Amino acid sequence: MTKFWRIGALTLFSCLLLTAGAAAQQAKLIALTFDDGPSPTYTPEVLDILEQKHVRATFFLVGKWLPGKNDILRREVDDGDQIANHTFDHPKLTDLTDQEVQKELSSTADALREHTGLQETFMVRPPYGARTPAMISKIKAPVILWSVDPAAGRQVWSQAMVKRTLAKASDGGIILLHDTTPANVKAVPGIIDALRRQGYEFVTVRELFRLKGVTPKDGVLYSRVVNAHPQDWDESALASHWAYSAISDMTARGLMDGDGTGWHPNRYLTRAQTVSILWRICGCPQASGTEKFSDTPRSTWYASAAAWAKSENVVSGETDGSFRPSLRVTREQLYVMVARLMASQGIKDEPDSGKKIVSYSDDDRIDSWAQESVGAVRRRGFSSANDVELFRPRDWVTRAEAAELLDWYLKNY
Repeated sequence: MTKFWRIGALTLFSCLLLTAGAAAQQAKLIALTFDDGPSPTYTPEVLDILEQKHVRATFFLVGKWLPGKNDILRREVDDGDQIANHTFDHPKLTDLTDQEVQKELSSTADALREHTGLQETFMVRPPYGARTPAMISKIKAPVILWSVDPAAGRQVWSQAMVKRTLAKASDGGIILLHDTTPANVKAVPGIIDALRRQGYEFVTVRELFRLKGVTPKDGVLYSRVVNAHPQDWDESALASHWAYSAISDMTARGLMDGDGTGWHPNRYLTRAQTVSILWRICGCPQASGTEKFSDTPRSTWYASAAAWAKSENVVSGETDGSFRPSLRVTREQLYVMVARLMASQGIKDEPDSGKKIVSYSDDDRIDSWAQESVGAVRRRGFSSANDVELFRPRDWVTRAEAAELLDWYLKNY
């Protein structure tokens, strides 16, 4: 193994010392949704606020209001907002026959495709939330209600809407608003600011499902999206994973392998696993000293890697001399590792590279010690295919995310 990699690996893992022992603060996710538009008066005002706040939302649109609103619809799509189906005439679906319900939804879906150019199955929200189990089961799309209704079907002041939203908000929640009244418009900035202070990040309903590891099903009602088990993955379908190319490359290099039962792309990386990957990158060298961590017996599978890491001062461990092998690594830590690896090899930052630099609405959650490093990696052109609406800096990094970033580094440097 070259000196290049030996030096790089030492620098790479040393950044773990910055936050060793700190628990990751997983992002709390919530979705803003707006019903009954598009309104030529109020929808543009809502879109202005969302743009200023760097928030994406979901708009449940009424089919009969679409003609003449193409500029608004185009802006919603271009801004990355989600478009959804709120029927054509906004009736109580419980007052209609099955055939009439299907016509309300199919006519709106056709109109949405015509006016937006999108070709997809649009999520559905029944007006007034009126529904029956039998009716829901026949809808050929996921049906989305809400967990927070700050107006509760009444006209209330914007301040009251903010207060009620805060009282009922929860991780995975869906907030019901309307882009058709001034009170709703005035409530939007207050809701966003107040929930962000409580650690919430805003996503579309579609992204809420994806990040919670839940696949929305047709004919099923959802009012909130609760975490599934995103670490589970069908290994027979590994080729369909978003990071499969990077997974294949890292496996072929012998740098990241499975455990005999699968590759487990969505499992989180621990310090022991990360040390072992770096140890392999460096050619599995012997430790240069005899010291070892107090909680790392020689019989453990990562003992050689941990001993090497300690002897080379890659990891100093805790104040009690322990290694804490099961401590997970965060996403921002991984970016710092890679940025320092590049710096250690004399790879200069590219502040004026001309490349498009990605940014996310939750970038303010990046810890101060990691901000420059995250920026350096981005300025060199990296963005994860798994970062759609949020960066989630303090979420634990998965094996697939690590493979993607390290594979990008290997291919470019």
